[in-house]
Amino acid sequence: MSLIFYDQNLKNKGEIFSKFVNLEVLEMQADPSIYYLDDFEIPSEIRNLKKLKKISVLNFPLKFFPEWIFEIKSLQYLMLRVTDITEIPDSIYRLEKLKTLRVENCKLNRIPKTLNQMKNLKVLGLSDTVLTDFSISLFPQNLKEINFSGTGVYKKEDLEHLKAKMPRTRIYP
Repeated sequence: MSLIFYDQNLKNKGEIFSKFVNLEVLEMQADPSIYYLDDFEIPSEIRNLKKLKKISVLNFPLKFFPEWIFEIKSLQYLMLRVTDITEIPDSIYRLEKLKTLRVENCKLNRIPKTLNQMKNLKVLGLSDTVLTDFSISLFPQNLKEINFSGTGVYKKEDLEHLKAKMPRTRIYP
């Protein structure tokens, strides 16, 4: 299901999602004009969609990573793109089936210390973020790909060091 929102806060629209119990893919995109909404929220009722495998969220004025996402145990793909998110909560490791995590085009400034516990994570998208810590201990060793492309705010030597320590992982700037 793809949803496009114009000039509307979803904060009190959760009952809509309770009707889609068999939904596996949810893609939501908002018009950038909603960025004036200070108390914007994605409905937490989405956590009740137990068959959901993929969530894509684009152009939403989210200031915080929605904690209720960690209750969706079937989730394999999560993309939060063009948001105001600055950090991923340490509880991200609870998404045990997650294979792809893309938190892109936002002010993300740190990777949670628990990310390295995510044994099924294969693809990590961090394009257009402002990360500065590239410690090898932060990344799961089973990653196939990390994408840092975009703004180029990263130091080349940091990425080269990461590439040397993770030779089986494709690392893109």
